[in-house]
Amino acid sequence: MPVFGSSKKKSDGYCCKIFTMDAELQFTIEATAKGQDLYSLVCQTIGLREHWYFGLKFLDKVSNEWTWLQLNRPILSQPLHISTQTNPSKRPDSPTTSDISKAHLLRSPPTSPSVSTLSLPSSFSNHGQQHPKGMLELYFVVKFYPEDITHELIQDITRRLFYLQVKQDILNMDIYCPPDTAAYLASLALQAKFSDYDQIISLSEPFNLENEALLPLSCFQKIELTKNDWFDRIIALWRTHALMTRDEAEMAYLKHAQDLDMFGLSFFEISKMQGGNKSNTLSHQPDSASIAAELWLGIDSLGIRFYKKNKLRPEVFFSWYDVKSIIAHDKKVTLNLTSDKNATFTFCTAKSSVSKEILDLTIGNHQLYMRRRREESIEIQQMRYFEEQQKKEKLRILGRERQLRLDAEKERDEMERKFVEYQQQMKDIHETLVGYDERMKYQEAAELLARKAHISSEEARLHAEKALEVETQLERCKYEINRNEEEKRLYTRQINDCEQIISTLVNDSVKNRKEAEELKLEVAKWRVAEAAAREKLMSITQLNQSLAATNATAQAQRNLAQSSPRTVSPSPYRPNHRNQEENQTDERAYLNEKQIKQNQVALQLQDLKHVIQARKIEDRLTPLDKAYEENLAVGDNKYSTMQRASSGPASKRMAMLQDL
Repeated sequence: MPVFGSSKKKSDGYCCKIFTMDAELQFTIEATAKGQDLYSLVCQTIGLREHWYFGLKFLDKVSNEWTWLQLNRPILSQPLHISTQTNPSKRPDSPTTSDISKAHLLRSPPTSPSVSTLSLPSSFSNHGQQHPKGMLELYFVVKFYPEDITHELIQDITRRLFYLQVKQDILNMDIYCPPDTAAYLASLALQAKFSDYDQIISLSEPFNLENEALLPLSCFQKIELTKNDWFDRIIALWRTHALMTRDEAEMAYLKHAQDLDMFGLSFFEISKMQGGNKSNTLSHQPDSASIAAELWLGIDSLGIRFYKKNKLRPEVFFSWYDVKSIIAHDKKVTLNLTSDKNATFTFCTAKSSVSKEILDLTIGNHQLYMRRRREESIEIQQMRYFEEQQKKEKLRILGRERQLRLDAEKERDEMERKFVEYQQQMKDIHETLVGYDERMKYQEAAELLARKAHISSEEARLHAEKALEVETQLERCKYEINRNEEEKRLYTRQINDCEQIISTLVNDSVKNRKEAEELKLEVAKWRVAEAAAREKLMSITQLNQSLAATNATAQAQRNLAQSSPRTVSPSPYRPNHRNQEENQTDERAYLNEKQIKQNQVALQLQDLKHVIQARKIEDRLTPLDKAYEENLAVGDNKYSTMQRASSGPASKRMAMLQDL
């Protein structure tokens, strides 16, 4: 019995590295371990139950090509490359000659497999007594695709692995994707990785799209748009996915990618058998160098397709229901149909390993095709029930988190509103205080003017008394003139002087009286302004006191409501029409918002298509680009071309295939 992990028995073991799309696993296996044992251990380690979609690939040390691991055979009996380097922390260097074939045959090798590492303990490191003999490297990748990826995938880990695989296939241009669709898928990938754009921008950490693999290289080569232009378009699409979770974004990515023409297809170059009778074709296999790639064979979950001009428009399609058997012998493969025993088609591949891979993929896809049309097993039903319960729980938690987020945003808005109101109140109070200071200054000036007016009035009184005294003296002088004529001239002179003094004093008195009246008027005005300012200050103070009392009352009521025990007997059921109306209103608002987002996306994609059409470089367009534009011009898509290729009876399609 093969042993994985720790073992008390001393045996020859090998360190095995398994690279998934986002992790790296390390195991220690014994020399007698079979592929199925290792595959089961990998699935158990990552928690994968839908194991029928995946497989293990390795680099064939003989042909230097990527090959599927045979699960029913011992691992070491298969031509794996065994490295003598056994340090788990350092990955052995791959052969240089495999760099070119790796991307194509593996389709989507992980770009950074050391994102997450899991190492299982083994007895080879205990007490320094045992050491692995060598290092094996295998890749855990998607082997078979479902017919409808949105309904058949059950587990989240399965969806996650499919998403990473398809995304890498599109970036590696193994799946043809038009530029506008690639930009939209890039926006979904950013939403799945970073969540909402506004939330990322609000963080203090710098964010740069230059470090993200978003678009296939061909988008930059055949379209005259700068990286910043592409990034602006992608960010605009990204912002339309607000509030979409990672699971929803990944599933939306797969739903759109599923409509691509090359999605889920494994392509092989084939050629028709040339000349000779049946016995000659059985005994003689054409040399790989003499076989020219006349056709392409495409295998997927629905059946077998044959392509002549390009990989976007199949010429003939046979569903798995039409296929009776497929026989592979060395480089020759024979297709037999169920409708007619004579309806056969024989073709050749460049290598016998390709024929074996074609046979392996056809058998696996046919089995999954037939199983999907039978009643689901108890295991599948249990998985679906378990995942549905988990999804409901996730939706409940997500809904609660969204509600808490909305409540927090409302509370933040309310606090901002109150803050603005308090700022305005503080501004009013400040202005009032400034006016009070000015009023105090004016009051002091008024008091000073009042004192000046009082002094002026006192001076006027003194002047009046002095004038009265002069008049008395004048009367006495007149009396003395009458008494003494000689003294008349002297008194006359004195009288003239006194009259001048009196006129001057009278004028000064009148002037001082006017100034006193003006000062009294100004004092009255400032006293009126002081009373108005005092009333305004008193009203603002009363308003703040009333607001504080209202908030204190509301807080006391909430505390009382929270602290009071809920012992009220349940009331009879009455339909809450208000809640129903609110729910209907919320649903309508959600649908309207969703429709608005869809319209925004449609407008942005339409604008992007116009820009791409105007700035494309004709000389750099590939045959697939031209084929896609031809299909688009006549209104064809993946499903219409497949329907046309599958029209008519199987015998007629076989005759068409023979004539290709």
